[in-house]
Amino acid sequence: MAGTVNSPTRGVIESEIASAVVRFQREQHGRGAAEVRAHVIGDLVLVRCNDIFTPAEARLAATEEGRKLIRKAREELWAINHSRIEDLVHEISGCRVVRSYSCVDVEASELVEVYVLEHDIGKCLPHRTLQRAGSRAPGSGAA
Repeated sequence: MAGTVNSPTRGVIESEIASAVVRFQREQHGRGAAEVRAHVIGDLVLVRCNDIFTPAEARLAATEEGRKLIRKAREELWAINHSRIEDLVHEISGCRVVRSYSCVDVEASELVEVYVLEHDIGKCLPHRTLQRAGSRAPGSGAA
C-alpha cells in the first residue's frame, strides 16, 4: 500500500534485542542464557536472563568463594564490553543508549540488564502514515 512505512513493532524490537543478548553472551562466555526476555518500557529496555552459567560456573557456584569469583568475573566482563551491547541495542531500537546497568544474581543463575534510552522508544520508531478507516487526513477540510 502506497504511503505506508514499514517499521518494527515493539514486540519485534524486544525479540531482536533478546536474540542479540544471547549472541553476545555466546561470544563472551561460550554459552547463552537458557531463557532471555526483553521488555521495552518507555525509555528503558529491561533484559532478564535465566540459567546463565557455563558448566564451569555452575560447579563454581557450589561454594561461596566460587560465587564471588563468578560475580567478579561477570562484573569485569560487563565493564569491558558493555559499550558493544549498548551499540547493538541502539542499532535495533533506533534510540541511543545513554546508560546501562547489569546485575547478576549468582544464587539464582539470573542476570538483569537495564538500558536507558535517549528517548521513549515510541518516539524513535518511524511514524506510520497509514490511517484508520473512517479517519480523515489533517487539513482535508472534511467535516
